[in-house]
Amino acid sequence: MKQTENLEQLLERFTKRIVQIQSKEPTDKTSEQLHYLRGCKETVEYLMTGKLPNDGNHDGMKHHKPRHGGDLDAL
Repeated sequence: MKQTENLEQLLERFTKRIVQIQSKEPTDKTSEQLHYLRGCKETVEYLMTGKLPNDGNHDGMKHHKPRHGGDLDAL
């Protein structure tokens, strides 16, 4: 059974795969894969640092420490 990867390993894997996909000829499929992988990478970066993606949807929100746990009532 494979051990669960840590966040640094996931970030490295997503970054490597993004470079691989970018080197291919652009198609609808590669564009979709890149969009998905960038989202995965941004999620891992957020979990590591609390840094929100700079995609225009999070303007005005300050970076913060991610909340871990299942207490959604506190939101």
